[in-house]
Amino acid sequence: MNLLDNAIKYTSLETPIELSAYIKDGEIIVEIEDRGTGIPAGEEEKIFDKFVRGAATGGGIGLGLTICRAIISAHGGWIRAENRQGGGAIFRFSLPLSEQPPTAEPEEIINEL
Repeated sequence: MNLLDNAIKYTSLETPIELSAYIKDGEIIVEIEDRGTGIPAGEEEKIFDKFVRGAATGGGIGLGLTICRAIISAHGGWIRAENRQGGGAIFRFSLPLSEQPPTAEPEEIINEL
């Protein structure tokens, strides 16, 4: 939900947000694409760090993407962000289809945050 909320926050009202999903190599890959302001060059990985916020006004303390990464990682997946050709951003994440997620103790997940 956080990824959709961010796409809405960083995109003008009249611009569509595109959602897609496909299966590749035993994973489901989900993509959320917008035509917002994009990600500052070189910040594509940093935006997943704790307390990093984008330029949009509004609430939040910069933990949303950190939490997204922790949850997806706990389920054996990955998440990435990149700028979209022509403007905007693409957030792409995967979750394995056939494997059980690795067992993680609650403390391990909290420590990732």
